Amino acid sequence: MKKLYVFYIFLSLVGLIFITRLFYIQIYTEKYILNAFNTSIKQEIIIPERGAIFDRNNNLLVFNKPIYELIVIPMLIDENFNIIEFCNLVGIKKNTFHKNLEKAKSYSKYLPSVFLPFISKEKFASIQEKLYKYKGFDWTKRSLRDYKVESSANVLGYLGEVNQKDIKKESNYYQIGDFIGWAGVEKSYEKILRGKKGVKYWIRDRKGCIIESYNNSKNNIRAISGNDISLTIDWNLQNYAEKLMFKKKGGIVAINPKNGEILSLVSSPINNPNLFVGINRTKEFNKLIKDTIDYPLFDRTTQARYPPASPFKLMTGLAGLQMGVVNTKTTFICYNGFKYGKKRIHCHSGIHGLPIGIETAVAVSCNNYFAQVYKRVIEKYPKNLTKGVNEWGEIIKSFGFGNYFYNDLDTGEKGVIPSGDFYNKKYGSTKWNAITIISNSIGQGEINVTPIQLANMVCAIANKGFFYTPHIVKCINHYPISNPNYTLAKYTKVKKKYFDLIIRGMEKVFIIGTGRRFKSSEIRMAGKTGTSQNFMKIHNKKIIPLPDHSIFILFAPVEDPKIAISVIIENGGFGSRWAGPIATLLAEKYILNNVHRKNLEKNIMGSGLQKVYDYIAGIKKINFHTKKNRLDKEYKKKK
Repeated sequence: MKKLYVFYIFLSLVGLIFITRLFYIQIYTEKYILNAFNTSIKQEIIIPERGAIFDRNNNLLVFNKPIYELIVIPMLIDENFNIIEFCNLVGIKKNTFHKNLEKAKSYSKYLPSVFLPFISKEKFASIQEKLYKYKGFDWTKRSLRDYKVESSANVLGYLGEVNQKDIKKESNYYQIGDFIGWAGVEKSYEKILRGKKGVKYWIRDRKGCIIESYNNSKNNIRAISGNDISLTIDWNLQNYAEKLMFKKKGGIVAINPKNGEILSLVSSPINNPNLFVGINRTKEFNKLIKDTIDYPLFDRTTQARYPPASPFKLMTGLAGLQMGVVNTKTTFICYNGFKYGKKRIHCHSGIHGLPIGIETAVAVSCNNYFAQVYKRVIEKYPKNLTKGVNEWGEIIKSFGFGNYFYNDLDTGEKGVIPSGDFYNKKYGSTKWNAITIISNSIGQGEINVTPIQLANMVCAIANKGFFYTPHIVKCINHYPISNPNYTLAKYTKVKKKYFDLIIRGMEKVFIIGTGRRFKSSEIRMAGKTGTSQNFMKIHNKKIIPLPDHSIFILFAPVEDPKIAISVIIENGGFGSRWAGPIATLLAEKYILNNVHRKNLEKNIMGSGLQKVYDYIAGIKKINFHTKKNRLDKEYKKKK
């Protein structure tokens, strides 16, 4: 009886050991789980169709085309795997095989990840027949972006492979080999465009061939396609603006002042988004990112900061009126500029020795008038200049300067609107005055703005005191956006009654001012030229003067504003040389859907500034330790 009892105990222990081992193998050993699951069940991750992108007129800009990818589970590759045979089948080298496999292992030995992307339908057909022979490898189908246009990468953006930061941030969605929006609308509307992944399970035979769906497809999860997006961009206008930027660097922004919809957003040099698609995308991207001469990936419409020059005089005038330091009848006599000490801000208005009011000062761009106004602004509180600067700054910022728009563009810069504290820190609280910072009055000095901020300022002027946040998406799946940040008006700190004078002055720019040469006979426009000084810095000091930037702003028609435009042409000289004609041609194209000044259009589209840019590139290559005198001589000689 005792022996029988011992025997039962022994039998129970053996059984317990076997059960424990079986339980461990089945539940805790990932290798066995993977072998059992992957030899009988194929899990197919369904990448959803990414949403299409249209312009405001329903022109298709971005769609998808199917491609195939090889995926790998490194743990399942055995010692007898024929690497050379596999490489010959898929068309890669042995070192590429090991490189891609190591990358997959670094993600996970047990989970599937992309081994070889961008396989065409034709190539995949020949691979699929023999793929069953190579344990650990499988395939999946996904969509590749198909850009129907060859420009506007700054608007549309492009996709790139997720990194570890992306995966960590959304580990429940992304895995190695997935793609994510890297720029433009593709980035800012990633979650709207990407959709939701699905899963299908298939039963396979021992050779890996699919027999039928697993469990009658009850475990499958349907993929949900991404939402389509309609942009506010008018592609006809965008395309036209890009042609006007032939061999020119800079930015063009056009906005509908009635709702803040961005009609055109052109950053030049212009990039083709198709360069970032396919097997050569990394090579092309690296080529562009290493270009430190043209900076083609730098969005000049939202990121580049420029001194706004004369267009900023409108803000000086409005601030002066609002702060009560001048009124609608205030005049100043211009003696060829604003003189302070032994220095002078020269004036090219052509009206010297006569009293000038704000309307005429805007029309002829009188430097003296706005310098006098700014001096009064800063000295409004004689014993507290900081207070005067800050009050001025708050008015300027209410027009969208000096801060982000927090809109649906993926890039942006605050720009610089200096405060009283800024100057206290820079000079010392008692060592500066209005004359020290007088260049701010004409849009130079420390002031920096972006082209989109300038265009937004024009919207606020056209609307006589309010604007809508500039945005680039109009509809999602045909439903208009309802975000209050875009649909509610933002009011400036300037009273409505002061804008009429400014607008009349802007209209006179085309009558007695610098816009006479390129005035449109078909449309009433209100505009302002600007010639922005700029320098090349060496050791953070302004050393070498470069050709001025050409700037122009306008809105039209004056009686019923439909478009507000800012144009900045880098190193283009006077505002009336390049920026002015471009802005008026754009307005004419949008409002009339036709351009009457064909000779002007031909001249702008057929010529550019490449020689100027080549010269500047040459300066950049000169050793920065070269003496300033030598650089000055070379510049003057070539100029």
